[in-house]
Amino acid sequence: MNVSSPLKHTKNSFREGLFRFITLSLPVIILLLLEGGLRLLHYGDNLNLFIENPKEGYEEYLIVNPDIGKKYFQKFEYDTPPNDIFLKKKPQGTVRIFVVGSSTVYGFPFHYNLMFSRILHKRLRESYPYQHIEVVNTAITAVNSHTLRDFSGEILKYDPDAVLVYAGHNEFYGAFGTGSNESMSKSRILTRLHLRFMDLRFYQLFRNMAGSIGKMGSGKQDKVHGTLMKRIVANKSIPLESADFRLAMTRYRQNMEALVQTFTEKEIPLFLSEVVSNVKDIKPFSAVTAGVKDGAWDAYAGAVKAYNQAAYEEARDLFYKAKELDAVRFRASEEVNSIIRELSMEYGSYDVSMLNHFQAASPHGIIGNNLMTEHVHPNIEGNFLMADAFYSEIVQSGIFGEVDTSRLYPSEYYKINWGYTALDSLQAHHRIANLKSHWPFVRADNNSADYRLSYRPKSKVDSIAFTAFKDPGQSIDELRLELARWYEARGDHYAAYREYEALLCTNPYLAVNYRDAASSLIRLGHLPLALEYFKRSLAYEPSYYAHFRMGEIYFIKGDYLSARRSFEEAFAIAPQKSDKLKTLGKLYISCLYGGQDSDAKAIAGQLKQYDAAQYLNIPPKQYTYNKYIPYKTKNQVLTAIQLRSEGRFTEAISLLESSLNLYDSHVAQRLLGEIWLEVGNNHKALYHLNRAAGEFAFDPGFSAVKNQAN
Repeated sequence: MNVSSPLKHTKNSFREGLFRFITLSLPVIILLLLEGGLRLLHYGDNLNLFIENPKEGYEEYLIVNPDIGKKYFQKFEYDTPPNDIFLKKKPQGTVRIFVVGSSTVYGFPFHYNLMFSRILHKRLRESYPYQHIEVVNTAITAVNSHTLRDFSGEILKYDPDAVLVYAGHNEFYGAFGTGSNESMSKSRILTRLHLRFMDLRFYQLFRNMAGSIGKMGSGKQDKVHGTLMKRIVANKSIPLESADFRLAMTRYRQNMEALVQTFTEKEIPLFLSEVVSNVKDIKPFSAVTAGVKDGAWDAYAGAVKAYNQAAYEEARDLFYKAKELDAVRFRASEEVNSIIRELSMEYGSYDVSMLNHFQAASPHGIIGNNLMTEHVHPNIEGNFLMADAFYSEIVQSGIFGEVDTSRLYPSEYYKINWGYTALDSLQAHHRIANLKSHWPFVRADNNSADYRLSYRPKSKVDSIAFTAFKDPGQSIDELRLELARWYEARGDHYAAYREYEALLCTNPYLAVNYRDAASSLIRLGHLPLALEYFKRSLAYEPSYYAHFRMGEIYFIKGDYLSARRSFEEAFAIAPQKSDKLKTLGKLYISCLYGGQDSDAKAIAGQLKQYDAAQYLNIPPKQYTYNKYIPYKTKNQVLTAIQLRSEGRFTEAISLLESSLNLYDSHVAQRLLGEIWLEVGNNHKALYHLNRAAGEFAFDPGFSAVKNQAN
């Protein structure tokens, strides 16, 4: 009888197990080695949502990855995300807000200066002046809830204090949408795995190879011409409640619920906004593009008839019915808003009732071209309204504490004082005109002339706007800077400032933008804002010019101690000997006027050593700060001064109060206080004098007036 040895059997089992383990592990080992090799060779892309800011001098900041779109788009182009930055190490007292969404959040058809998030950022910064506010916009165009869910995990790593979400229009045709040419799989699990694997370089290699083979196999490149909106669509008809419609709504609910859970589990406040559409002035795409009247068209025609007969409630219902029946689904179904409201209620998120805000601001509660540029993207008025809706909900939530009520202004005030010009409106006009000359706004077989070739600019500004629109290689920022310099050379400092201010709102992280805007403000007599801008420029870059100009403004204010500090900072980094001497001269007079005689004497000795005694000639001491009137309401203030001199106090008060709706000027506040004091209303006088007190703290005359009011 042949009996095998137990020891031999154990050895064989071990060898078989080891062989099986090696066999199974070999593919993993090969992939790990391939991944390591590809990374050593710098193949592929870093597709993290945030990367270190590559700009010199900004090493302490992170920025949204300019290449993040490669993770979601293989066939089509994508827009680089906005240029928002935030500190790697979050300082104490910082409020960090992330904003997610697609083209509406990106600000299309405008540039970064008119993104609602930029407007919101300024309002929050002024409402919570004792906190450092960061607002980081992560939007890229043509993405949907698949991308937003993918973003959520990375956002969580960077200690958000709140997350703002506006999304829902791209569920059908955005990346991985059910009707999109930029698709991967209808399986949610496979889509999630694909996005996870895209961080691996070997997976990027296989994806790129597959894409190249696919193009070679078809023997042609993508031949569909026109806008991205036209080219990205695979399924031009998705009827209401069809299989693709239901799948898109299911995926939206699943992805948004996963996003909400990600943040609520960590107790991160989440603000979910409804989405809005142009229902009044956009005809159903399905009927327009097919040239055949359908159910959507019948509902739309009924809506127009009801509207013309002043049956506005019926018209509104029919306009929304037409949108719901429109099978070319570039406008979100109202089911999206239902899902948003349901998730907000279930998970305790903040529900931003954007629909109510837009309907309340629309004639008869029906949203149309009054607030929209085309089907879903807000116009300038609409972007300020979006900012107002989020702002109101954030303030009402109380999550960041109490607001500074002394600096609360309505949305219209910010619109009046925001950095945008005709250049922005014209560039947006060209983008929309081009968009509307293609499907789905016209029939797919429409052969009208290419807008880019047929349009002829009508002015210098229009020519610049058209150039920026037509040529993606042209930087709108550089073109705007050229325009500002052109205005400056012509002596039109107001027009120059407006372009500089727009540049500042476009890129608020660039020191030169603050300095350029501040220099124009000095020429326009607006010293308080100029001083603020010079200060903010120093957060990004040291500058002799900024310190020197700050010293001059402090000197005019009579704040000689602050002037001295600024001149000392300027002297330390003065680039040339002449700059050092000029700064020493200013430092000398600041010390002398500030009563620091021994220091002034020492500086005088330095100037004599440099043979620069001309800087020792001291002009008579006088207070002139109250002579600088901010340009925005200068005419009203000067007229009010004249009315006051004539004893027409009521008219002067009315004019000054109306001027505050345009700009809250310290000069106007002081004048109001003085006039109310003259007519015997000390209570109102003290209110306005207190509003102006910070700017006139070193004016002896102001102190006397305020004491009288007390």
